[in-house]
Amino acid sequence: MTLKRRFLVLDRWGDGRLPCGPCRRLLLERAGRLRRRLGADLVVTGEIVGRGGLTAEDLGALDRAVGLAGQVIRPLSARRLPPTPAEEAGLVDRSRFLDLGAGPEEGNPLGAQEDQAPGGGRVCLLSDPDFLRRLRALGEGTDLTENHIELLRFRHCYPLGRGALVVVALDPEEQERLSPLFTPTDVRLYVQVPRSPLALVRAPWASLTPRERLTVLQGAAERMAQAAGLPGGAGWELRFRFEWERETHRLRLPLEEAPAVTLISP
Repeated sequence: MTLKRRFLVLDRWGDGRLPCGPCRRLLLERAGRLRRRLGADLVVTGEIVGRGGLTAEDLGALDRAVGLAGQVIRPLSARRLPPTPAEEAGLVDRSRFLDLGAGPEEGNPLGAQEDQAPGGGRVCLLSDPDFLRRLRALGEGTDLTENHIELLRFRHCYPLGRGALVVVALDPEEQERLSPLFTPTDVRLYVQVPRSPLALVRAPWASLTPRERLTVLQGAAERMAQAAGLPGGAGWELRFRFEWERETHRLRLPLEEAPAVTLISP
């Protein structure tokens, strides 16, 4: 099972709201395999005691569960943890490590942003059924980057087939969140109506034929119209451009008939 597929079932572990333990275990298992493959002596992580509700005892139990007892060093919280054999032997300098902890009484020492559940408590995106549904819809071949994850957090994020997806931002707040996520090869879509929605379209454009590219754009426009509640059949005009381009193109899309799309020069 691939790493991505393993993450997709993490919501079945525990109570489903804080699957940090299973997530950490999954990553440590993979790190342990890589350590053995490379012949490395130690695994070094950026974990902090208390982050995600995991105590020093919990972290030690995870190490033992994956066969890495005494072989994991956590420099950010090492002084809160028992010394490893490597530290005791002087192979690494424990005095240079930190004693950071994360908990309600200590705040967030690194200033990292965390989603909060109503009434307090950390929420993992992998426990959000809507986020998981959008993630599963991407399919196995998608490279899951931080940028991709941010796109999946939008409620109107839809796969279009052929490895393409569209994200629709309806109100000014969503549009402000979406704008920094455009990459140079993404397409920016909007329509000539007041308070137009904004859509980001991402696809493997180089591997698509001209006809397939237009089909993706049509599908994105239809998704955008549905999300925004725009009337169909009015022959409204779509504006679009690649982020790296300065030229804006126009496209007429009668949504009811869905005919072959035609590029209209500006």
